[in-house]
Parts: sequence; structure tokens; C-alpha cells
Amino acid sequence: MGKTIQVFGFPNLLSAEVVKLFLEKHTGYGTICALEVKQSKGGSRAFAKVQFVDNISADKIINLASKRLYFGSSYLKAWEMKTDIVQLRAYVDHMDGITLNFGCQISEDKFAVLGSTEVSIKFGIGLKKFFFFLSSGSADYKLQLSYENIWQVVLHRPYGQNAQFLLIQVFQLFQTFSYCFHPSPCARSL
Repeated sequence: MGKTIQVFGFPNLLSAEVVKLFLEKHTGYGTICALEVKQSKGGSRAFAKVQFVDNISADKIINLASKRLYFGSSYLKAWEMKTDIVQLRAYVDHMDGITLNFGCQISEDKFAVLGSTEVSIKFGIGLKKFFFFLSSGSADYKLQLSYENIWQVVLHRPYGQNAQFLLIQVFQLFQTFSYCFHPSPCARSL
């Protein structure tokens, strides 16, 4: 994951997409991992906190700002920040090559499978969150399941089979993210 910088001097509060397009004209498409745009306190100018996927892109914007980077007629200043927008995620444990079946329980001993895919599972600290990583077509996804959304968990061991099934019944659906596979954990909610 790259550096996070602050870019100050935008003439007014702009959308994150406008700021992203402007900065990526200088650093290249896909170089921004996370972005926040805010109004400065007590002034009309706005600023952006920008986290890049690499340090080179962040340094390029800082360098351009030191040599007069303009947005329209507004002169922009940029400097490195000490804190990142997207923090590195710490996972307690993980399992790869797990089959995830989506469906519904139709009786005490029967489960109707609506869809099935291979996933990697990562467990958050304190097992309060489960993260399921999967691919579908050319897109990669991260499904997040919080323990508050789990109704019950049951381990099934069908008689005469070696396979074990962990049935997780939920109150509400997963939170879904499209996941960008840079060397950083940047994700955007769908």
C-alpha cells in the first residue's frame, strides 16, 4: 500500500470522482486506492485526503504541487500524512479452497443449493467477522459477514461420508465489496 497525502486548495467542495480523475491524469488510471474530499474549517477552500496504491504516485503529486500544480485557477499544495485512510487488515486465521454453497434449508436434513463457488475464508479478530473471497468471471469479490447477522451455526456430518458441512444461517445478506487486487487492501462497497 502506498502513501496517503493531503492535497489542499480546491476552490470549493468537489465530488470525489472529479478529484480522482484530476489526480489520475498525473499519476495514471487506477493509482488511487482511497479518497476523501472535505471542506476546510472556516474557509471556502476544500482539501482531499488521497491514498495511493504505491509511493511513486504520491511522491509525484507532492513534487508537482511543489512546482505549482493548478486545478483551474487554484494553486494546490500537497504533503504526506502520517495516517492512512485504509488500514492494513489483520486476520487471525484463514482457510483456502473451501466450497461455499448459497441456498436455503428446506427441511431438517435437506438443503437446497442455489449456487456454489470456491472461496477463501479469513476470520477477523475475535471472530466477529468472516470474510469470503471469491471470483466470478473477471471480477473479484469480498463478502463480509458480521456475527450480529448470524442466526445459528450447525455442523453437519452426513452418515457414511467424510465430508463435513458448516451451515451458517443468517438474518440478512452479506455486505459485498468489489475487490481490487493491487498489493493493497483497497475495496469499495457496492
